[in-house]
Amino acid sequence: MDPELWPRPEGWTAVGLVGHLALAYDPERQPFLVGEGEPIPLERDVVNHALVAAVDRAGMKVWPGGWTHALPAAFGLNKRTTQRDRIERQGLHPAVLLALGQAATHSDADGIGGLLVAIASYADRYGDGYGDLGVALDRAEDAAGKAADILRSVRRPRSLRNRDGFG
Repeated sequence: MDPELWPRPEGWTAVGLVGHLALAYDPERQPFLVGEGEPIPLERDVVNHALVAAVDRAGMKVWPGGWTHALPAAFGLNKRTTQRDRIERQGLHPAVLLALGQAATHSDADGIGGLLVAIASYADRYGDGYGDLGVALDRAEDAAGKAADILRSVRRPRSLRNRDGFG
């Protein structure tokens, strides 16, 4: 949702497309359509009702086994916040909608979803005591690199497996 392609006022968050226009939220979380001329205000209730299906579609791309537990775990949300009836009444924070939409656009969305939950879980579990989410996520990113290095030491091309004694 590049601001050059979807111009919007400063501080607004564009979260996805509705037809050929972008759905954007102002800082007070009021929804608008942007992209051609002046922003068009939308009724929050109508948007929230439509969000239930949109979140379900995107969530199933990212977490095909079910998103109702994975989405709050990955994004650090209360599970009640992401229940369908609650989304219909109150919507979701624009940052959550944007992040979910970004994850869902990848061809490997389900792999990204698994990583989101794993990295968030690591940061939540082992980032305690740092009091800074950025530090906790940095530690999780470092740990993911270490895990990848461990996998590299064991998972080798087929041509090397038998030579190194791996089946």
